Amino acid sequence: MSFQQSILETSDFLKHYASYKESINISSLTDFLDNIDTNKKYYRMGIQKNKRYKKEVTKDTEHIKKITSLINKITDSNYEILKQEIISNIKVDYIIPYIVETLAEHSLVHHIYIPLYVSILKDIPSPKTRGNVSKICDKYYQTLFVDGIDVSGESSYLQLCAKNKRIDKIIGFSLFITHLEDNGILTDYVEKILDPFMEQITVINDDIEIFKMLTSFYNISLIRYKTTPIPNKYRTTLENVKQSTKTSKIRYKIMDILGE
Repeated sequence: MSFQQSILETSDFLKHYASYKESINISSLTDFLDNIDTNKKYYRMGIQKNKRYKKEVTKDTEHIKKITSLINKITDSNYEILKQEIISNIKVDYIIPYIVETLAEHSLVHHIYIPLYVSILKDIPSPKTRGNVSKICDKYYQTLFVDGIDVSGESSYLQLCAKNKRIDKIIGFSLFITHLEDNGILTDYVEKILDPFMEQITVINDDIEIFKMLTSFYNISLIRYKTTPIPNKYRTTLENVKQSTKTSKIRYKIMDILGE
């Protein structure tokens, strides 16, 4: 037993610790700690170029770097093998927030692999996974649908790039949420993101972006509404877009969604 462990197990320490817990709101403290953003680059801090001062690499750092590398390599053909490697490298619960955020970030960019990323989250053997997933989804919901991105001072080209990038992230996030709920990892979240998602379709002026979002909604509807009809509020939005658009491609895609 180390000196530190011996102190933590003394009756004097335990008595004062019990008194401390009674004097504070543990729930509030836990919420505060849980909502601290993860530093995904922490293992790169303090990099020494001088070989005489080589930074010590911990086992946790090795596992995180290994998992990140494996996630970057995922394809349809190697998924089953890499999935087992990823899960086997999750040795402690406190690296799970990092893994969850990494998979979420990849989902916003690599849309075709979202089902694979969600399947990994579903199979992580820890009761804390779902709480971490909910936390990161709340964060992206706030960023994408509530706060937005201020690019008012940028050039028109950079504003266009930022707008397109945001739309791609909204599409990825919406698909990510849909697959999470379909796999029982989240509940009652799809409608929360589909309301602002459909609102975006009505305010976008670019036909290419509208078509991308309609295609995404079509894919979402195949999962979310496979046994129930599309809600009337979304059907109304789609009908309005169909009536107002001059692009036949958009009209045909809406007809596909509505089964016409």
